[in-house]
Amino acid sequence: MKKWAGLMLISCWVCCIPYGKSLAADLGVQGSIYEIGEQNALEWITERLSVMQINGEIEAQNQKLKNQALKTLEHPTPIYLKPTKQPRIFEKDLTITLSTDIKDTNEKIIHKAGTRINPLKNFWSGKSLIFFDGDDLEQLNWALQAYKNKNGLAKLVLIKGAPLELMRQYDIPFYFDQAGKLSQYFKLEQVPATVHQENDRLIISEIKI
Repeated sequence: MKKWAGLMLISCWVCCIPYGKSLAADLGVQGSIYEIGEQNALEWITERLSVMQINGEIEAQNQKLKNQALKTLEHPTPIYLKPTKQPRIFEKDLTITLSTDIKDTNEKIIHKAGTRINPLKNFWSGKSLIFFDGDDLEQLNWALQAYKNKNGLAKLVLIKGAPLELMRQYDIPFYFDQAGKLSQYFKLEQVPATVHQENDRLIISEIKI
């Protein structure tokens, strides 16, 4: 009986609280209140840019970036390959084995998975690649002569040097092996070197001059 009387008392007390009212009370301010003193980040950036614009810092930074870009174009990061001391000739096989079927636009199978394909089998470029150090006058002269002997059917690829300056000087295209991607692909260790096609093979020659 006492148990039920207690439950009824709690129920009545809860029901007496008006709907939407909270049991929390306003205890007032218990300490000092301060306004946020930090400047808005966007406002700070805007002000900073305005100051930089006025004092010429932005223009100076733009010119610095432009100079760095031009410097990189004129003198790309060199690839360090040693001059050829021990000539060598080797081949690179481009044959691949298909892991999935190759289909045309009509879903007709052209090549089945497992087929070995050599892209050079039905392709002939006739061009050679000539790799050399453009800062080495002997290699430069050799490369120019090799290019001439190929009647222009070659590409001059620098691993070091100034391609734009050489283009202005000789009025022929010069390329640069950016980040050494081609040298790594063809596994070059020495220059000058050439890469040319013989039927379905690539022949790589590191030549001593």
